[in-house]
Amino acid sequence: MDKRVILAVAGSGKTYYICNNINENSRNIIIAYTNQNIKNIINELTKKYGHIPDNTLVMTFHSFIYKFMIRPFDNAIGEFYGVSNFVSKGVSIISPPVPSIKLPDGNYRKNHNYFPISTLNHFHKEHKYYSDYLSKLILRVKNRKLSLINMACNNLNKFFDYIYIDEMQDFREDNWKLLLEIIKRVNNILLVGDYNQHSVSALNNHGIPFQVGKKYIGYENYKVNLSKLGLNVDETSLLKSRRCSKEICEFIQKKLNINIESNEINFGHIIYLDDETEIIKILNNDKVMKLVWEKPENYSFVSNSWSYSKGDTYENTCIILTDKYDNLDKDNFSMPNSVISVNKLYVALTRSKGNVYIIKKAIFDSLNIKIENEQIIF
Repeated sequence: MDKRVILAVAGSGKTYYICNNINENSRNIIIAYTNQNIKNIINELTKKYGHIPDNTLVMTFHSFIYKFMIRPFDNAIGEFYGVSNFVSKGVSIISPPVPSIKLPDGNYRKNHNYFPISTLNHFHKEHKYYSDYLSKLILRVKNRKLSLINMACNNLNKFFDYIYIDEMQDFREDNWKLLLEIIKRVNNILLVGDYNQHSVSALNNHGIPFQVGKKYIGYENYKVNLSKLGLNVDETSLLKSRRCSKEICEFIQKKLNINIESNEINFGHIIYLDDETEIIKILNNDKVMKLVWEKPENYSFVSNSWSYSKGDTYENTCIILTDKYDNLDKDNFSMPNSVISVNKLYVALTRSKGNVYIIKKAIFDSLNIKIENEQIIF
């Protein structure tokens, strides 16, 4: 058996590594959490082989668990819940109903569209399973005679020689719990992810494997937990960023205490801006992506948020700091307690192939910015 996890850094080529290390003659399945990741995987495979290898499947996690872990076992799932001849019709992306609805006066009333978790109706509407509940359903369908996870994983071992999981840090709560059960039961699996890019999106920011209650799981304990699953933990194969320069990686190591090295393919500097003329020049330069904490749509210049820039690569970036980081350039800088905040800055700092310009919030706020003909003036 081969069960491994590679703990990568930003820009190290996680998707590239998977796509260039598969055996095209083996029966592979490559799984990622988002559609954007799937597009990246398909692009990399096409670059490598000219097409997706005949024996390789690429799909999102939700498509994978429906097609291989739920759909073939509709009848068993129905019988578990006392429903005869149940046949599903796919997956719905609408949000499942909540138990109660808040009224305008602040009181709550029972939601008549909600069904308790002990019923099959809790998991579907008009025979379409709620995507949010797929993992929870698989984990719940078990008794002395039936284990859906066991049946599904037996099939996975029959159909696939190797399972690959990209961007594993995106998996949380029930999806992570299901992934754990898969890891325990399948023969060969490789997971790749960046611990320091967890909890940066609007979704999947809470719960295991990175948080228990209000306590975040540190990197060292996270590694221990992975080892306990029988995974061989690899911290070196994807330690070097193919995107970020040596200077930027050293800056991240020093300021954020994150171990990241550079392949030194690209060259760029950390450049603090405090001169108004230089600031206006950068803000008006559409070739420099401005990265703001949130709501980039509120700015006239080309921008993205720290968190939503995850997965992107730019030639040069300009980061507008929050007040928590206005002393980032000081020797006595200490990181804030917010793990999410630090991870978002890490994402922002690792988007550029070239220079990273930095504007302190105090300086940015002090400028009297006006807009004329879509240009920023003072």
